[in-house]
Amino acid sequence: MNDSGKHTVYIDVDEEITSIIEKVKASPEKIVALVLPKRATVLQSVVNMKLLKKSALAAKKNLVLITSEVGLMPLAGSVGLHVAKSLQSKPQIPLPPDRADAEDEISVLGEDEVVDRSDTVGNLSDKVDQDDTETIELDDVDVETDTGAPESNAKKLAKRFKIPNFDRFRLSFFLAILGVILLIGGWIMAAVVLPQASVVIKTDTTTFTSDINFTANTAFKDLDVSQALVPATLVEAKKADTEKATATGKKDNGVRASGTVTLSIACASVSGTPPTIPAGTGVSSGGQTFITDAAVSLTTPSFSPCKFYGSTTITAQNPGPQYNFASGQAFTVAGYSSVTGSNAAAIAGGTTNVVTVLTQSDIDAAVTIMKGRQDTAATTELQKQLKAANLKGLDETKTTGTPAITSNPAVGAEAPAEVTVTSTTIYNILGVRQDYLSQLIKKDSASKIDPSKQSILDDGL
Repeated sequence: MNDSGKHTVYIDVDEEITSIIEKVKASPEKIVALVLPKRATVLQSVVNMKLLKKSALAAKKNLVLITSEVGLMPLAGSVGLHVAKSLQSKPQIPLPPDRADAEDEISVLGEDEVVDRSDTVGNLSDKVDQDDTETIELDDVDVETDTGAPESNAKKLAKRFKIPNFDRFRLSFFLAILGVILLIGGWIMAAVVLPQASVVIKTDTTTFTSDINFTANTAFKDLDVSQALVPATLVEAKKADTEKATATGKKDNGVRASGTVTLSIACASVSGTPPTIPAGTGVSSGGQTFITDAAVSLTTPSFSPCKFYGSTTITAQNPGPQYNFASGQAFTVAGYSSVTGSNAAAIAGGTTNVVTVLTQSDIDAAVTIMKGRQDTAATTELQKQLKAANLKGLDETKTTGTPAITSNPAVGAEAPAEVTVTSTTIYNILGVRQDYLSQLIKKDSASKIDPSKQSILDDGL
């Protein structure tokens, strides 16, 4: 509503401070009366009050807040804004929070004027613009302008627009919430907590053994209680472990001596064809044994004395210089007591070179250590898999595969003081659903209890 020299602006309850500032700046008059709704939260902040005051000064506008909100008075007073309870009331700057007494005169609405408290908002516009005196009225409210009876007008407005006591309303609101909470709490105590009771019933129990024979197989798809056929699942755990083995074996890697031996048999000892000595036959002299490299046919005759003979090369059974023989040594032939031998030339070349090698017993000792760890780890993993699949393991079906053993170097090879041995073992067990076993136990127990008086409390699984 526009009157001469003043502009009345009505503010919505949800309006933002930026919108209010724009309306003040856009006002064509110098005096702007802002009619605030009840509970105008946008101006219940001293920051917004300061922004409104600063924007009004920048636009060269004089603001009057039309409100009866008690909570807004100190905020308006702290920033120096005029407040009137109605468009017909006298504007004044309320006391700020830190002031004890009000001054006799209020701030200037014009450039340098001091306004009398007896003037209304409408009269202030006359002093600014020197227009005709006119009273600002609220929309839809008929207010009689009586310059001689301002007290009567104020009383009429006070009766028509009664300001509620929000402190009393807030107290009543909180008391109502407290009452609802107490009511709900009492209902919960009466309906839920207090009626509860713990009842302990003691019964006689009997323990008996249920011996069930059943077949578990991974090929079964469904449980057959009558035939005791239970579907099973194969659970597998593969465990690999390593252990250090101490090489304890000794081996002579020296060169084996070699030479030539002539074997012969007396004619009187031959009945029919003279014998043929096969390759690999042992011939010995002085406690040392040599091996024939090729077969020897004793077919060459000699008549002084009469005998049959033949020659072959031989190699010492083991390396070492103890196999180096001078010529003219006598030899016996294993398996042929009538055959003798001799070497026309020396047997030589035998040397020794003893080294440490890995033996099978060294590996077995390491495998034994690893087996304990692997068994424990495999049992834990199998149980974990069974639990995850909601299965019960059948201990009777648990199997342990043959460990796959590897070592570097291999058995019999020259080795350092410590060798790493690796063992990989596969463990298996069959698992069945526990409820399948419970059904078998229930069927077996049906003949051992009176179902009308007894029930199974625990199937023992």
